[in-house]
Amino acid sequence: MNIPTTSEKVVNCNAPNLKFLCVRAVCIALFQTNIRWRQSAEVARNLTQWLREANFPKNITQQLQIGLAETFREVQRWGEKHVQLFPDQNTRSRGSRIPRVHRGEHLRLFYGCISWRPCSFEINDYKTARRIIFEECSNWSQMQFQFACAYAMFDLLKDDGMFDKVRFRAFKKQLSGHCLYDFWLEILTDSATWDRIFRSDALAPKQRVSLVFQYSIVHGYFELMKFIWDRVTEPQREYIGMLQWRRLCFKAQHGPMLRFLCSELCRINSSGLAHITWNTFYHALYTSIQEEFHDEELRNENLRKIEFLLDNCCPILRKLLLSMENFKAVTEAFTYKQTNTFSLFLDYLNGEQLKSAREFVDRIYDRKKNDIVRGFRQMVVRRQNTIE
Repeated sequence: MNIPTTSEKVVNCNAPNLKFLCVRAVCIALFQTNIRWRQSAEVARNLTQWLREANFPKNITQQLQIGLAETFREVQRWGEKHVQLFPDQNTRSRGSRIPRVHRGEHLRLFYGCISWRPCSFEINDYKTARRIIFEECSNWSQMQFQFACAYAMFDLLKDDGMFDKVRFRAFKKQLSGHCLYDFWLEILTDSATWDRIFRSDALAPKQRVSLVFQYSIVHGYFELMKFIWDRVTEPQREYIGMLQWRRLCFKAQHGPMLRFLCSELCRINSSGLAHITWNTFYHALYTSIQEEFHDEELRNENLRKIEFLLDNCCPILRKLLLSMENFKAVTEAFTYKQTNTFSLFLDYLNGEQLKSAREFVDRIYDRKKNDIVRGFRQMVVRRQNTIE
């Protein structure tokens, strides 16, 4: 489905209105009714075709299209995140020419367990994982173990009635070679390992901890990341966090992870974090405004990435990004007459930044005086008057 532009986006968790809540309820109900165990891309195509053929007013059709796009994007994020739980296996059975279905396809069985956060198109990953463990997989020990590992459910992992030594040996045969399960199986089966594996004064944690720490950050397993974060030193947090920050920004999928790391890493090294983030932020802006990029879906995805970064960055990093290189992002949105992007930037500028940004905007206005540029300049003036 086409990704909506910033101006079309109906999600506004800070101040949900009745229209948004109705659209959200209808779109999630349509998803839950039609998905069952089918592939999400197939259901998205069918619902898009159904909306085209349905005799709804144009405005309602547009709102439902936008809401369904948000719904299926979030489901896709959830699927891409959890497919990483399954180790790579030979796609063909031994002695057979028939391709083996990847175990990640099991995720389609769990669509009915998805729990949505209220007033948003966001899945509550942790609550969903617990529903999968206790409802859908009550007799499937290995799948319970995999989700418990991913979400650092230490109370379940230490429960001998749920996972005994015999099961641990079976899991080791089935799941070894994956950094997540190697980490947990080592510390759960050997009590002496617990102190040894986290005891390190080096810049980087021990390899097994480092691998699972990076895995949790890149794939958005917040609870797992926090479990390790509380047990490593501050230099190790900075080292691993900075190492994977660019990938986290580029994916622009895991809001809670980005918000937490941003606030913590900015406290340690805000300047370094800003320079790393700027590359991704400006590339997304450049791709969305340059005329040579005619792919509308790519353009909209980059607009979404810009909004995601601004929404989830801490105030310190947001201020540094928007003022980087003499407000380059703001002035380029002004120069290329990108109304949605320019308006978005103005919403995040404080009074002091608006004053500085207006100086650069006025210089461009003095060179290109026309009605369109005058309208953009008036947007800055109105924004200044609003916050003053």
